[in-house]
Amino acid sequence: MKTVRTIFAAIVLALVPAVALAVDDDGLLSIVRNINESGNIRICQPEALTRLLTRPANAVVDGDSTEGAEAHRAVSSVRAGYRVQVFDDNNPRSARQQAEAANARVHAEFPQYRSYLTFNSPYWCVKVGDFRTRGEAEAALAEIRAAFPGYGAYLRVVRDRINTRD
Repeated sequence: MKTVRTIFAAIVLALVPAVALAVDDDGLLSIVRNINESGNIRICQPEALTRLLTRPANAVVDGDSTEGAEAHRAVSSVRAGYRVQVFDDNNPRSARQQAEAANARVHAEFPQYRSYLTFNSPYWCVKVGDFRTRGEAEAALAEIRAAFPGYGAYLRVVRDRINTRD
């Protein structure tokens, strides 16, 4: 019990000078006064970052491939729609490789549909297409199911934000 009193006394004695130094002549804490004072904030950043932050969302970034540039220019808006989910898995050892392989296979077989490989922790997911109606997505699902019967357990139509070309 005596050690608890000694520790408490030491803490109080250590805090008294800190509180005394923090109080101004006016009785206000100088820290609070400094926070409330107006001031200028100067941000120093590289010119390349400034260009990236000020460019339009659908602009082409230096280094994009021609194929990617056309895709960026072709997409005009994002809206609600449907996609066909081809693969999803959360196995930490193999899901990424399986998702990349599924994405490559589907893209090679159906180049007319854009494919999307996403990671939403802990799931790796491959989705195909930008369909405005569920009927369009169901038709594509039937085509994909016929081409890849092994993906039958994963295949389904899902609601998603799609890229439209208006």
